[in-house]
Amino acid sequence: MQRREFVGVLAAGLAPVWARREQFVERWSWVMGQPVHVMLFAASEQQGLDACAAALAELRRVEGRLSVFEDTSDVCELNRHAGRGPMRVDEDLRAILERAGAYRHVTAGAFDVAVEPLMRAWGFRDPRPTPPGVAEVAEAREAVATAVVRLDGNAARLPHAHTQLDLGGIGVGYGIDRALAVLRGRGIGRAFIDVSGDCAAIGAPPGETGWLVEIADPDRPGAAIASIRLRDAALATSANTVHPHVMNPRTGMPADRLRQVSVVAADAIAADALSTAMFVSGRRFPGALRAYSV
Repeated sequence: MQRREFVGVLAAGLAPVWARREQFVERWSWVMGQPVHVMLFAASEQQGLDACAAALAELRRVEGRLSVFEDTSDVCELNRHAGRGPMRVDEDLRAILERAGAYRHVTAGAFDVAVEPLMRAWGFRDPRPTPPGVAEVAEAREAVATAVVRLDGNAARLPHAHTQLDLGGIGVGYGIDRALAVLRGRGIGRAFIDVSGDCAAIGAPPGETGWLVEIADPDRPGAAIASIRLRDAALATSANTVHPHVMNPRTGMPADRLRQVSVVAADAIAADALSTAMFVSGRRFPGALRAYSV
């Protein structure tokens, strides 16, 4: 899923001051179809560069496992198993399906990874010249509403052949969390990862209370609706301002209650799922530490 830039991270300009005590290192790349910015502090430039490379490699690894755009990914293989027997899944897919099921429950279906039939009906996989008809939307909506995902240890099963999963509303958050875990494993205590507006922080820059983040104003390019400092927390934004890719599972239509939602949560996977749910429903759910909407 491609997104516009929803946040601005006000950090790089202060690097010369911070560098007096620790080495500030940053890397830009392209992962999950989106721009990625990694910033961190390390004991040396080489340690920082190696840590950035490892974090980016972890994001790419997760993408290869969980993207519906990668035909060989685990989620695509599970979708092909729909209506058949159980499939053995690795830790990534098992963990994300467990969290997705929990968020489907707590949001009363406002967040649902079984939304793939609607994504296809609306042409987000294969572009179509006209919107889907009423009957097509109704069929896709029914497939979402009746979807079941069963987990038994390391095995997953989609009992109904019409069930298809799309992890776009939670996969980026999972990837960010995994990349931060890699950085922690390398002894990095101050870091920030931004994947086109979904971001998360470890610690804070030296002398600061957190990583300063501005949330973009959809009505005024270059302006912000709020600024916050993230420390050991994550922020994710959902919007249909560029391409209407967030679907309302209940109506079968693109979500339109709000124009943009940003949610702060304890980890990136929670922020990702809860921002989607709030954007769909207009409601704030447990686990959202802060929320900003327009």
